[in-house]
Amino acid sequence: MTETKLEAQYVDNGDDTVTDLKHNLMWMKNDTWVTLGRLITWHESQELARKMNEEKFAGYSNWRIPSSSEVKFLFHLSASNTDVEGCEIHVDPVFTSGCGFTTWTSQTRGAKAAMAYDLRSDFEFWLAKENDGFPSAVRLIRDNVQEEEEDPDFVRIVLHKDGTISDNKTSLMWKSDDSYLDLDKWISWDEAKTYVQGLNRLRFAGYQDWRMPTRKEAQGIYDVSNPVTDNYGDTIFLAKGFPAGAGLTCWTKTLNKSDKGLAIRFHFYNGDYKWHQLGLRSHGVRAVRDSKDDE
Repeated sequence: MTETKLEAQYVDNGDDTVTDLKHNLMWMKNDTWVTLGRLITWHESQELARKMNEEKFAGYSNWRIPSSSEVKFLFHLSASNTDVEGCEIHVDPVFTSGCGFTTWTSQTRGAKAAMAYDLRSDFEFWLAKENDGFPSAVRLIRDNVQEEEEDPDFVRIVLHKDGTISDNKTSLMWKSDDSYLDLDKWISWDEAKTYVQGLNRLRFAGYQDWRMPTRKEAQGIYDVSNPVTDNYGDTIFLAKGFPAGAGLTCWTKTLNKSDKGLAIRFHFYNGDYKWHQLGLRSHGVRAVRDSKDDE
């Protein structure tokens, strides 16, 4: 089978990574079928991302499972490669041939299911996260941003006695407890907004400029190197200092430009984010404020 290559979009970096110039993403050149010789469960994919980050694969520590939208960037009808069964997959041959024809994504449905994607036919489908009988491969991804050299004397997270946490990397201050820890229930987007407004009326910790986070700000405290337990006792990943028992998801202030009835919620187990109806009482919220100008 002749392999058809796309021009200009992909760059082989020579370190088992491939840069997608169009979308400013970096992929691992090899999926888990190539590196491990087998398919893996979704939870094993999470463990693999954590391991690659601990080892700083190719010099980076922000590898993750791709979102359902990102994985579709790999599929090009005009591209041709071969999978482990010798069948055609529509993936640029800059990626190693002999790979799996499906990959996990970070999109989940409840606690049991996650979405996988078929690179032969541009088809997405749900699988059980722990399905050993019908698992998938995964190809890890990272945002192609330059990671700063760590200063050994730099203290990123500072815990305060007033129930707040300062993030010196982003100049943001967070309320350490989320709304679930305060209210013991899930809330809608409007209720999340009201919750934050209530903090301002009370001048929580002496401030009146608390707000809902953006999607990128919520993503900034997602840290796969630091597992804690959520309100159900399951694992989520938060920057050091945030207490256990919080909700696994968080409303953000990021509204859909074409449909104002949708806002992004962020998931602290898998780093996933997607649009949800504002009226759903199914998430918490984390209050944040800009602390750059604080004395």
